[in-house]
Amino acid sequence: MSAYVLPKGTVVKVGSLSRDLYSFFNQGIPKNMPRVGLQSQESSSTFESQEGIYIGELMAYFSAAAQFCQATAVIYAEHSNVMENFVQQLQDMRGQKPVMEGLETISIQIGLPVVLEITLDEDCEVFADTHFESTDKGEKCWKHWRSVVLMRKGGIPAHWIKKFYFPRLLDYRDVESSKSPRVLEQTIDSSLMVGGMMQVWHKDAPADLLMAFKKQYGTINFSQNLPFDANSLERFFNFNSMIDPASRLLNQLTIWQDIDALAKKQGIPLQ
Repeated sequence: MSAYVLPKGTVVKVGSLSRDLYSFFNQGIPKNMPRVGLQSQESSSTFESQEGIYIGELMAYFSAAAQFCQATAVIYAEHSNVMENFVQQLQDMRGQKPVMEGLETISIQIGLPVVLEITLDEDCEVFADTHFESTDKGEKCWKHWRSVVLMRKGGIPAHWIKKFYFPRLLDYRDVESSKSPRVLEQTIDSSLMVGGMMQVWHKDAPADLLMAFKKQYGTINFSQNLPFDANSLERFFNFNSMIDPASRLLNQLTIWQDIDALAKKQGIPLQ
């Protein structure tokens, strides 16, 4: 394989789930984080996952979305009766929190999508993401696709991670009306993840996708972010939308519904 060197100071992103944040804070990002694909993608003979850490830009949002969709599908399959009851109560009592047993057990399994912003603290060799380019085209893969694989013996140290981005989180008052600005903000966050899917599925150029997104919404990241430190992590996990089982489940459901609806418009099957 032919490596390309990203210089010290380069800013990159990694997509993951909120349930991994404390592990990354305490131990850094492990040296091997194979790519998780959409369920429909992983069944394809062309799907390939390389060893190392996938780092990038828009592709970090794809990684967060793919992990989120796969984990959500597992939870829904394992707890189908409770989930069907939960959804039914949401529909019958719009804007009210369902009161039912079994939610706490499910909620502790939920990870919401997050994207880590990382500043490389040394020159790092990276290799091409073979979904886009052959292994010997690391430079082209970074400059055009903004997606490469970092193979570093110690992984990514925690102190390289500077902040984390996450979608707008909702409570039950927000979903009383579909026109709530907070609901719209979460939908926009979900559309960024679908932009990552478009890069993977249609081979759309990320620079064009991000330029269009910024022109429309004024940003190229999730709407919310916090520094990556102990106080911020404690604050994040003590948001009512994270600490209350029904509210965390609500956010999992609304984000998943948004991603599914937006992906279908782009002809991208999640399952």
